[in-house]
Amino acid sequence: MTTLTMPETESQTARPPLETPYVSVALPIGLDKTFTYALPEALRGKVWPGQRVRVPFGRGSRTAVGWLVGGFDETDLNPRIIKAVKEPLDDGPLLTEDLLDLAFWMARYYVCPIGQVLEAILPAAVKKRAGFKTVQLVVRTEKPESEVDRILSKQQRVLDRLDEVDGGPIAPRELARKAGCTVAVIKTLAEKGLVDIQRREVDDFARDHFIPLEEDRALHLTAEQALGLQRIKNHTIGETFGVIVLQGVTGSGKTEVYLRAMEDVVGRGQQAIVLVPEIALTPQTIRRFRRRFSHVAVLHSHLTDTERHRQWRDIAEGRADVVIGARSAVFAPVRDLGLVVIDEEHENSFKQDTAPRYHARDVAIMRAKLVGCPIVLGSATPSLETYNNVRVLEHYEEARLSKRVGGRPMPPVNVIDMREEVAQRRGHHALARRLEKAVSEAWRKQQQTILFLNRRGFSTHLFCVKCGHVARCPDCDVGLTYHAKASTLQCHYCGHKEPPPEVCPACGADQINYWGTGTQRVEDEILEKFPDIRLGRMDADAMRHRGGHSELLTAFRDGEIDVLLGTQMVAKGLDFPNVTVVGVVNADVALSLPDFRANERTFQLITQVAGRAGRGPKGGEVYVQTFQPDHLTIQLAAQHDYEGFAADELEARKRLGYPPFGRLARIVVRSKNRQKAGEAIQAVAGRLLEPARAAGIQVLGPQPCPLAKLSRYWRYHVLLKAPTARTLLHFFDRMRADLDPPGNVQMAVDVDPQTTL
Repeated sequence: MTTLTMPETESQTARPPLETPYVSVALPIGLDKTFTYALPEALRGKVWPGQRVRVPFGRGSRTAVGWLVGGFDETDLNPRIIKAVKEPLDDGPLLTEDLLDLAFWMARYYVCPIGQVLEAILPAAVKKRAGFKTVQLVVRTEKPESEVDRILSKQQRVLDRLDEVDGGPIAPRELARKAGCTVAVIKTLAEKGLVDIQRREVDDFARDHFIPLEEDRALHLTAEQALGLQRIKNHTIGETFGVIVLQGVTGSGKTEVYLRAMEDVVGRGQQAIVLVPEIALTPQTIRRFRRRFSHVAVLHSHLTDTERHRQWRDIAEGRADVVIGARSAVFAPVRDLGLVVIDEEHENSFKQDTAPRYHARDVAIMRAKLVGCPIVLGSATPSLETYNNVRVLEHYEEARLSKRVGGRPMPPVNVIDMREEVAQRRGHHALARRLEKAVSEAWRKQQQTILFLNRRGFSTHLFCVKCGHVARCPDCDVGLTYHAKASTLQCHYCGHKEPPPEVCPACGADQINYWGTGTQRVEDEILEKFPDIRLGRMDADAMRHRGGHSELLTAFRDGEIDVLLGTQMVAKGLDFPNVTVVGVVNADVALSLPDFRANERTFQLITQVAGRAGRGPKGGEVYVQTFQPDHLTIQLAAQHDYEGFAADELEARKRLGYPPFGRLARIVVRSKNRQKAGEAIQAVAGRLLEPARAAGIQVLGPQPCPLAKLSRYWRYHVLLKAPTARTLLHFFDRMRADLDPPGNVQMAVDVDPQTTL
């Protein structure tokens, strides 16, 4: 048994221990049900809902770990066949009461077994009881140097370097390096009592706590910022639930409003949770928040098990004032939640693509409602669902920041027609002449450039000029991407790799062509045209090693990189005043997707990327390369006209009944056998058709998914379009038992899907 437990708070003690003879146990096995067990006399009154227990499961001596979720006095089952709980695994419940209530809501709303939801809420590192490392740190003692007979020059250098970091703490090897000596010199100083070498329990991330930080400069709020802050405080002071949408153009100071609101909450002894959409933003966000708050915890997928366990424990034991993280940080076990902030709330990365398929923004709103605290949704381009809740339904409050801090103008956006570039220039050129010139001019002036391209690799596909054959993944219904440096064709869905063919495998011709543009190709082209330019590439291929995001962004911030090239990682939240040129290499990628959100995503992405320019006194310009320069989405993004785009897109959505004027659910089946997958989706659709029509729900399909084959699995789907969320919720309440597919076929239900691919 481990000693993991939640601290005693009013939230925990409000739910009494279980004293009933029978209990419900949720197991993370995919079955949409709980299991009844007998609770031994010795455990009654000593276990709680939300606590993990070991129970017998299956035949023989097999056991499983499950969650206690309730108790009852009587059961219709034969008492003789009911097995007993074996033992609790923890000293108390690992989930706060609001998290347990949230889990039940998620299980119902997202049509997912409660056991799987509970398993997703608690980090795997906590379940595995990941241990902690210890490090040695040197600190200055209070003993004066005058009490020591003799101090050698090397020892004095150590003391001088230690004084430069305010007496420590600092690792012995790092201190020795700074002083130009060996660790033995530090040990001698410890023997003389001038320094103390301490051993502390710490993880890799927590070493950041021992790095001195510069003071944050005092900022004066604009009138719009002050009004937005007051609207948030109206709820935080009264500890009341409310959704405040902070819609602010890029560079308008949304983060400063978040910080001021959280200072007020933390000052009253409560905690705050901040969700950011992209892991690359986390180091920059942490740095800024730690200038204001002394105890900041971080939760995201790039932490080691030890780090994640340590952060979770610090939060659970009340040692964190602010929790920052990606999607899963919405489940942080804070003791007294006073405020939730979702930065860039429109981002689809807040949607989980495996069970439970939750949207962190919507889960966060429900959690805030359960505990009675406000939630702030921040964005320059709110999702149309959020916009509709503000402007049409008036369910959310609005606070607008229409101007950039310091009165700086929005950067002008130049739309470049790539059709003319192709017609006028020979050969392949990733960058148009105007963008090339802008990059060169910025480099000459010692200014910086950000280039965005939402494609990894060198070329997007390889094809035969003679017969048109395209190299495709044998396990997925997608083309392979060519990676020049590794000389491989790779699938970005399943990871399949193969060498590029010398001749066409279909017709034998040697006219193989590489078509399309990826980040590697852009990198090679820039370095060929500007050999002395310092370029950093940020995409999933280049950022494979741990800490790569932080290292590259630090180098860019310090002026060691002239051009930052990347995928979506460079589009969001980065604030570098020396960036005067931003280029969108291909704005058409998202527009071509067969998805009703394609226009919205394109507008948001261009706006976000454009917002990286002109954030300093030098100003800036944006260049958008497109083969569809007359497309309304491109034109409105170039004009920074979110209101115009929202009005046009909402009108189109309304005609079709798509969100926010209806709710969607997607049912996907998959099998390695194409025929079985097709038969399964027909069977599922057949069971749902009449009940759906009776409930006023439209059934679209069944049909193959746009990406019909992924990782050797054939995929079919059916879409349910309901007038309201309540209609969809009640429908699934009635039909959950009828959703099970035939054997050897996997099925997933995705409520509020962010993509239909």
